[in-house]
Amino acid sequence: MASKNIYQLENQGRLWVNVTHQGEKELREIQKRFGFDELDVKESLPPFQRPKIVKRDSYYFMVLHFPVFDRETFRLGFTEVDFFLSQNYLVTVHDDKLPAIERMFNECKKEISTVGGNTYFSGTAVHLLFELLSRLFDSIFPILLHVNDDINLVDRKLFTKVSGREITEEILRLKTNIVTFRRTMQGHRTVLERLLFYAGRELDMASHQGYINSLREFANEIWHILDSQKESINALHETNESLLTLRTTNIMRMLTIISVITFPLTLLATILSIHTPGNPIINLPGGFWFVLVVMLFGAAGMLVFFKKKDWV
Repeated sequence: MASKNIYQLENQGRLWVNVTHQGEKELREIQKRFGFDELDVKESLPPFQRPKIVKRDSYYFMVLHFPVFDRETFRLGFTEVDFFLSQNYLVTVHDDKLPAIERMFNECKKEISTVGGNTYFSGTAVHLLFELLSRLFDSIFPILLHVNDDINLVDRKLFTKVSGREITEEILRLKTNIVTFRRTMQGHRTVLERLLFYAGRELDMASHQGYINSLREFANEIWHILDSQKESINALHETNESLLTLRTTNIMRMLTIISVITFPLTLLATILSIHTPGNPIINLPGGFWFVLVVMLFGAAGMLVFFKKKDWV
């Protein structure tokens, strides 16, 4: 093909075209070749569209989102994969951020070149689609495990002397990642069910019941894990908020106690140091030390009183 971002494999009368750049040039090229609807081509271009499936006269157009983890920012994003499916071909359009697609494409290419055939090209092109979706779903679980590890790490740090701001930022990052993850995955089950509902006899869905059951289990398991992670991070967030509130309360209590102790002693020292004829302390030898001792005993007495009241 003309574009360097368009690759294809053909075997046993089945075709897989893999477009690794969601650009105008690439999409116009495959539109011209396969006669795709103008609306579907536009929706394959950025920005991302909602997950969906549309049945056209000669093909099915499907949009799915998949999570992508940024190892530099530790933030979770998502990328879009567009599928054009018919009985004889599968066209995948993406931005080359999902290694699972490249691995499967290279595996198929190697098998075709060495043994002259590939099991995924048998039957209709839906066999290719289901195998690819299985691998994409399977690639999600390491990201889920990474999120679990982050949650467990925050759980261990929560009651240590780590900075409250650091823990709060980590919890908020995890909450954002989980929200993004859920938003990415929430349309998968609906799209898959609609694909099964819309699919005609030409796709021969009955022959792939094992894949269908597996994909349903993958989608349900991923969603259940995300629900559990959401509950866990919400619980950690509430616990952290309680700890911060308790810490703030303790600080305010200590500041109040210091104020209660210092204010009357400061007032006493001020009164005793006033230069007036009737002040017996101002001219008394050692008057300064007397005032100092009075202040120290006063502070000690108030501390003992607060201790008995269990305020400190």
